[in-house]
Amino acid sequence: MRKQRILKGFLSTGLLFIMIIILTGCSEAGGYYRSGKKYFTNGNYEEAAKKFKSAIDTNPNRAEYYIDYGMALIGLSRYDEAIEQFDRIIINKNMVIVLGNNKRALRGKGIAYMKMLNYREAIKYFDDALDIRVLSDLDMDILYYKGKALMSTGAYKNATEIYTDIIDKFGEEAQVLADRAYTYQKTGDYDKGLDDYDKAIALDPNNYEYYFGEFSLLREMGRDDQAQEVLTRAAEIEVKSKADKFNLAKIHFYQGLYDQAFPELSESFANGFIDAYFYIGEIYTNKKDYSTAKYYYEKYIEEGGINSPEVYNQLASCLIKTEEYDQALAYLEAGIEYAGNDMIRVLLKNEIIVYEMLGDYDKALTKLRNYISAYPDDKNAIRERSFVITRILDNSNDLNNQ
Repeated sequence: MRKQRILKGFLSTGLLFIMIIILTGCSEAGGYYRSGKKYFTNGNYEEAAKKFKSAIDTNPNRAEYYIDYGMALIGLSRYDEAIEQFDRIIINKNMVIVLGNNKRALRGKGIAYMKMLNYREAIKYFDDALDIRVLSDLDMDILYYKGKALMSTGAYKNATEIYTDIIDKFGEEAQVLADRAYTYQKTGDYDKGLDDYDKAIALDPNNYEYYFGEFSLLREMGRDDQAQEVLTRAAEIEVKSKADKFNLAKIHFYQGLYDQAFPELSESFANGFIDAYFYIGEIYTNKKDYSTAKYYYEKYIEEGGINSPEVYNQLASCLIKTEEYDQALAYLEAGIEYAGNDMIRVLLKNEIIVYEMLGDYDKALTKLRNYISAYPDDKNAIRERSFVITRILDNSNDLNNQ
């Protein structure tokens, strides 16, 4: 009996010791996780990722640690690693807590693929997340991301439907209205676009981007005077931050006040706004100083600017002007890799022009045929095809006559 009591005592002490270790580990992991959340909220993704990883190492059994670690990795542009974290916790079980974790992980995968410019894959995962009928408070956020992904593929009507669905279900929100306004612009529903921009500005009158969007739309409609009035209204926003200063510099750029905008943009770049170099490049392009414009576009890319097809196209356009066609072709090919539906057409046409300038009419004809297959209503391209065929025949006759 005494041995049994001693054995029970040892077992109780051992279990207690194990429980203390487990609880201590959980407490320590929770501390790492809470620290990671604070760093993440403040935009310090490097430290957040470290804390989330420590939480996982200490307690590998909490799904939220992997999900938030994945989101921090997205913030660090480590997209493949982020996807690995999300995949680790997706489980095929019909339990509320598991379904909730799956939904958050699928949302994360969608965002990661979206950041990788793989929009079709992103849309697939957003749809998979929306099919899970738990955590309905996430649906607006996921729908919004899906709408952005659809816009990036050029599916503007589908994006319009998504944004309208969001507004119908959740009410009018300024950013959603502004994004729907942009889709209306792309589909030619200009009046609806203007109405949405006006509503967005009314809801958030200090957001410069809404003014810039309405300015662009009015210019496209040929209503330049009204477009300038929108900029005048935007310039009345009280400048309180470095971001506001950058936006004011952009206003002066769009107003054509280049001498005023240039030092403001230079200051903004020094304050960490890399996009300022793109606008400086635009100033020099408008002044037809293509070599200097090229320098600033390249600096924008070198300093970590977004891989925007517009930048690559502008670089290529400068190089075409300076007759540096081989370099122009390289930038056009890079831009085509990143381009969405609305920009790809411009890049493809410039690519054809470069091949013609290089005298490679066979390649130009191949590119033209592919282009016309995608855009059969482009009459200028059809006429250009006839010209290129004529040049090929002329070159062939010249060779035969030698």
